[in-house]
Amino acid sequence: MDRGNRLYGFVFIVLVFAFLVLTTHHAKAVDELYLTGFLNSVDVKSGTVVVNVKSRSCPGLRRFRVGKTEDVEGFVGKRVAFSIDSSVCKGGAIYRIRTLWRAGGM
Repeated sequence: MDRGNRLYGFVFIVLVFAFLVLTTHHAKAVDELYLTGFLNSVDVKSGTVVVNVKSRSCPGLRRFRVGKTEDVEGFVGKRVAFSIDSSVCKGGAIYRIRTLWRAGGM
């Protein structure tokens, strides 16, 4: 009887451990920086856009990489809001735009 209880206890502990391991999900944090500015130009060949960024965290003319240039060609000269794949904006770096939409106003 004692041996049977130890076996059930061992099986119970293994099952609890297996449940905890199998139900644990690994999370991935994604840092994004949200910016606004005016879309100056689209370079179809390189897949980049030039934006005159007005946000204080990344001001000035900056070049960004986009997925499909034909999706943003209609935004040239318009105020846009977008997020990039970084939490900082360093000069000279070309970041990928994750989401881009036309901002209201102005």
